Amino acid sequence: MVGDIAIVRLDELRPREKRKVAEELLASLKNVKVVMEQEGGIEGEFRLRKLRHIGGERRTLTIHRENGCALKVDVAKCYFSPRLSTERLRVANLVGEGEDVLNMFAGVGPYSIAIAKLRGASVMSCELNRYAAGLHVENDRMNKVEDRVVVVRADARRLPRITRKRFDRILMPHPSEANEFLPTALEMARPGAVIHYYRHLLGRNEKEATMSLRDELESLAIPKRSYSVRMVREVGPRWVELCAEVKVPP
Repeated sequence: MVGDIAIVRLDELRPREKRKVAEELLASLKNVKVVMEQEGGIEGEFRLRKLRHIGGERRTLTIHRENGCALKVDVAKCYFSPRLSTERLRVANLVGEGEDVLNMFAGVGPYSIAIAKLRGASVMSCELNRYAAGLHVENDRMNKVEDRVVVVRADARRLPRITRKRFDRILMPHPSEANEFLPTALEMARPGAVIHYYRHLLGRNEKEATMSLRDELESLAIPKRSYSVRMVREVGPRWVELCAEVKVPP
């Protein structure tokens, strides 16, 4: 569920059966106004779903509410996962008073807005998808945090050329490609900063995936004493999402 849009996977059903499922959802769940079928995985530069309308109103824009924030989301044009709501709140609660935070892959702003609204911190949000960045700005106004959040539409690798500012906490919620951006994150970090480094990794179990992440961080010149690893969620058969919280030396 994203707002009032239900996204379902019905790969083995015939079209008539899929329409019947949509009708049942609309009839039994009053908060569902749109039913979309997801075909395939999340793909492309902007990590988008391929969706097909099977019931209800014909739209992909909705307002999703989580962690005391209202977020305008277009499920066809922006990456957004409601399953990360708990993780976003966990990270927001780690932010200390007066911290400067950088979100390198901000989307429509769920991490950034929660941090600014719940913790009063200053946040710079970077997002390459023009449409998502525009919704982020709208969401900042809707949640009354536009004075604490700056949205930059750019490839995150360009950030050192865009601003000289350095940050106390850096978020990297792009688990399929974060490894390509870690050198930039380290360049943008103040001494003593924390970097939240998310990755999707294959492993027969959590321990095996964690070992893969540790090997990756060692190859990227992050010493063992500088980070801790925690599991965020399962994302598929033998695939998990992990977060390494990397401590930059003081």
